Amino acid sequence: MTIVVTHFLMLSIAASVLMAQIQTRSLRPNVEIFPFEYNSSADDFCPAITHNGATLYFTSDRSGEQRIYVSRSRGGQLQSPDRIRTLGDAAQVGCPTLTPDGQTMVFAAYKHESGSIGRTDLYVSRRADGYWSKGIGLGTPNSSAWDSQVALSSDGRVLYFASDRPGGKGGTDLYRSRWLGDRWSEPESLTELNTEYDEITPSIAPDNKTLYFASNRPSGLGGYDIYVARLQGSRFSEPQNIGQPINSSNDDISYIALPNSTTAYFASDRSGGQGGYDIYRAVPNPEMPEPVVTMRGIVRNATTQVPVGANIIITDLKTKQKIASFRSDDETGEYYVTLTAGRTYAITATHPDYLFYSEQVEVPSTERGRDLEKNLDLAPIENQSATRLLVFFDFDKAELKEESLPELDLAAEFLKQHPAVRVRIEGHTDDVGSDEYNLQLSKRRADAVKNYLVSKGVEDKRIMTIGYGKSQPKVKDTTPEARAQNRRVEMKIIAK
Repeated sequence: MTIVVTHFLMLSIAASVLMAQIQTRSLRPNVEIFPFEYNSSADDFCPAITHNGATLYFTSDRSGEQRIYVSRSRGGQLQSPDRIRTLGDAAQVGCPTLTPDGQTMVFAAYKHESGSIGRTDLYVSRRADGYWSKGIGLGTPNSSAWDSQVALSSDGRVLYFASDRPGGKGGTDLYRSRWLGDRWSEPESLTELNTEYDEITPSIAPDNKTLYFASNRPSGLGGYDIYVARLQGSRFSEPQNIGQPINSSNDDISYIALPNSTTAYFASDRSGGQGGYDIYRAVPNPEMPEPVVTMRGIVRNATTQVPVGANIIITDLKTKQKIASFRSDDETGEYYVTLTAGRTYAITATHPDYLFYSEQVEVPSTERGRDLEKNLDLAPIENQSATRLLVFFDFDKAELKEESLPELDLAAEFLKQHPAVRVRIEGHTDDVGSDEYNLQLSKRRADAVKNYLVSKGVEDKRIMTIGYGKSQPKVKDTTPEARAQNRRVEMKIIAK
């Protein structure tokens, strides 16, 4: 029996070790296994999914060298895969992981043209104008040893990977590194999961809590088995064998789960495949992660409706911290983000040639999975262009709430980047109360916004304020939803 592929992404293991103490695991009789239509006679493994299943990336050596391929969905069906050729010259390239929007990729490479630290290193690439950039070294996570099989959390801020660097428990171990804002932290060993045997192909689910990996530890079904562990605080729970029919007497690796879906993908060299490792789809996933909220749509020019490639900033409004940064596709304008429960977010689209725009998304702690669609329209920087500011006031008050500050910091930064722009801050209320009172309240709120911007270094003379009260409703209705939309503060360009 072939135990494991012998190449830079997989380490060969002695068969006598793998077959020790094999025990039977529970059978999941309701799980069905389907082969990927485009498996080849070569090794196909390390699947990675973006846009909630619309795009499948994977590694294959069908060309004689390990390379990354992509299969895109059309009409709900994955199409024949294409090889990605722009990641830089290297002897071997593979095992990608991507942010959920499909705009940032981290992958492993051997003898990459940008230089290397160890036998195999991790590299990062960005997608722009429809093409992936040449990868550059990831930095701190790389070592003089073998570093590969990487997985990114859904917010792009935690990195999991496999390595045989010195200091581990033995063989190949799993490590975790965190994004510090300008670099990755020193990797920490996941000691609660690692053994003296080999732990490989980590994959963190969209909930950022459920970790899948493969191991050849004793008591499995044979070869590598897939295990699952769940994050509890800062440590993972005792890993559990995921059982049959996903695990077999052969090698089963590279397990990934889709958000809010019963579908999972994995790779196996079990009998009956096309040859070597093949990619399979499992339905239903017997070890589902927690549900999440996804938000997708298109960033567009508000005037022409042409798609815009914009930066997408995710901010926690309670802590005022930017927790993730993504990007909409330069060609299609499509964006896709994953949000965890128990927070209120601002989803902001920014581009140097446009006014920024934000949407508030509240995800209750009791949320059990939701898929939202919302297009984000950006107004070009020209006279009379306006954007609604995501600012908050208590009822009948004009003092800015703390949740307003991230948005106003963006406004201040925008005005500093465009020193010729002059703006008018416009306050609006709903229809509750007298005309005169609402006029005064809306003006006080507009003044509060101006005062904050001036405190952040924006010149006073560049900002006018006006209150319209309830005279310019955005929605002519008296429902709570309509009134919420009508209570707003807008920033309009009056000169540039």
